[in-house]
Amino acid sequence: MTTKVEDIVAAIKTTLTNAGITVRDNTDALYSFEDKPVVVVSPGDEIPAPVVGQGFVYWDMEVSLLIGADGAEPKLAPEPTRQSAHAALYADRTLGGVVIDLHVLRVTRNIDSENPAAGITEAVYQFKYRVLENTV
Repeated sequence: MTTKVEDIVAAIKTTLTNAGITVRDNTDALYSFEDKPVVVVSPGDEIPAPVVGQGFVYWDMEVSLLIGADGAEPKLAPEPTRQSAHAALYADRTLGGVVIDLHVLRVTRNIDSENPAAGITEAVYQFKYRVLENTV
């Protein structure tokens, strides 16, 4: 049996993969000199939003999409992949009913210090979901 967080991460990976985006489980892929563009899905912090007397706990979970790509303008190289990922996620903001809604929080752009042609963008999304009070 999987947790709701595991279900959400799996749904994100499936959504991105179905959109033709290469998804990897290991951040080493971001710094590889091959296999780009690539996305690594990284679950982050969760904050509960208590609803008294309803029997549910609503959660806001942050998930980072770490996007690595090479290009002449490294900070802009991940942009086409970020745009495709964003469009795929927003095509069904419930991920097939796994979450209540999602929205983007922030985008941060960097350059890989060991491979100056590689840009690494972090796009952080917030996913709202709910579970019964006695589950995770």
